[in-house]
Amino acid sequence: MKNIKRLSIYATLLAAYLVFSGTTAFAQEGDEEEAVTGRELLADCEQGEPSLTPNRVCMQYVFGLVQTVVMLQQMDPNNKLFCIDPTVVGLEEVTNKVKARLKAVPDRLDEDAYVLVSEALNISYPCTATDVF
Repeated sequence: MKNIKRLSIYATLLAAYLVFSGTTAFAQEGDEEEAVTGRELLADCEQGEPSLTPNRVCMQYVFGLVQTVVMLQQMDPNNKLFCIDPTVVGLEEVTNKVKARLKAVPDRLDEDAYVLVSEALNISYPCTATDVF
């Protein structure tokens, strides 16, 4: 059962990547598109520190990924990667949790940011049987 859930999480991540990757990397003609890495996203998130508010680019990235995954979760409500109640949890809080998670895994920062952010959201906002957002 655990392997099935893990496969569905990876399927959701792949779908989110396919939808989201077009908005995260822009290529010049002839250049190959590359996804944003965790290191690049963390640098964006820390830009403007020591402010307690995450940088706007960082928040936009997190918001875009959250919205993409939420849309996919609405299409398949039985396959939720994370559960965030937008009436209770603000974007700044979500972004701060993502930033903290990125800092907690420095050895993985060269991985694609969407994977690390999705994992951070899954850890920070797990779904329960009663979640219906």
